[in-house]
Amino acid sequence: MRFNRYPVFEALPVLALSFSLSASAISQTSLETVREIYHQYTPENFDDGGEISHYVWRNFVSFFPQATISRTQPKRSLGITLNSALSSAAVETELGRSRFGTYVENSPFIDGVIILVDGQIAYESYPNMEAYERHLSWSITKVVVSTALAALESQGRVNVDHAASDYLPDLIGSDWQGISLRDIVNMASGIDCLDSDGYQNTETCIYRLEESLGLTAPVHPEQSTMENLRSMRQYRSSGEKYEYASADTFVTGLVIENITGEPLWLALQELIWDQIGAEADALMMISSAGVPASHAGLSARLLDLARFGEIFTADDLIDVVSPLHLADLASDNGIDFDAAQVAQLARRFNEDVPKKAAWQWDMIWDDGAMFKGGYSGQGIFVDPDRDFIAVWFGTTGADGQSHYLLPMIRKLSKLTDNQ
Repeated sequence: MRFNRYPVFEALPVLALSFSLSASAISQTSLETVREIYHQYTPENFDDGGEISHYVWRNFVSFFPQATISRTQPKRSLGITLNSALSSAAVETELGRSRFGTYVENSPFIDGVIILVDGQIAYESYPNMEAYERHLSWSITKVVVSTALAALESQGRVNVDHAASDYLPDLIGSDWQGISLRDIVNMASGIDCLDSDGYQNTETCIYRLEESLGLTAPVHPEQSTMENLRSMRQYRSSGEKYEYASADTFVTGLVIENITGEPLWLALQELIWDQIGAEADALMMISSAGVPASHAGLSARLLDLARFGEIFTADDLIDVVSPLHLADLASDNGIDFDAAQVAQLARRFNEDVPKKAAWQWDMIWDDGAMFKGGYSGQGIFVDPDRDFIAVWFGTTGADGQSHYLLPMIRKLSKLTDNQ
């Protein structure tokens, strides 16, 4: 079964560090290990966590069709100013108190972590992958897509207060008609296709959506992604409540394609990848019909996702998004969490609870810090006021165990206040 990919109000990590990978198998470079993984892989088990998932996340192109987001501009170098206070900081872990660096190096669920402070690499570690490897980012993809929409807004090519159906006529006559792009990019469309309904329940809307992309095993009559979207029903008014729905990201990606007249991966190349000074091509999973998995299909190097994070901190280096978009993230705009959502988040953050979500970011704190998570332990955390960016890749264990990085990273960002 696939473990919960619903990133905002997920259960706390299992308090265990058992993992099916042995120290010799973690590298997964031996011929025997690789052959065995391909022998064991199935469309049903590839995302169950453990050894198979660990390999697939770093070699997604070998299992699903991919389009290339090319690096066509010169690489933008990042300086290195290692901060020993970060690696030596005391953190609370699943098994008690530890040094941050020790925790990262010894967790079997962390593949790589990088932290930028003031545009410099302050911490970098790859305990279970190589720095040059691309890694599937899962739902981190969503904020790359939403940032591309923000770039189009900055260029005056879209008004997010207009209906998505104004830019995507295929939605006319469906329940999507009339829902504003702002409500959709804020995951408040009111469409009854929640990720929390279950990715492996073949009767859920989210299963059928991913099935149309070839991401899950086919069990229903073939249906195109657009047919799937048009069949969805709205069950609450848009703008009323934040609810995690990958369908909202799909619509956002299709709008970007229609506005630019290009496939999403080429639009992302021009609007994002060419602007950040990426050091390597990225990849985007596509269906057999060439429809991009805009909600979860991006594979990239960790350093390039850190460069992406600088869109929100390095305004003197990267001019991609509009001031209006950044104001949406940092101000009272977005969708406030309801009391039940805040109470659940308090279990993870105590008094330091994020209060809202906006533009596909899962959590936004009152000081402007923001987080986007991805299934199986991926994450990006950006604190614009502190010029602090952290990005990490991970792999859950076969029994759903995961790391505990986000609360640690949030606390580490505040350490820079006194430095």
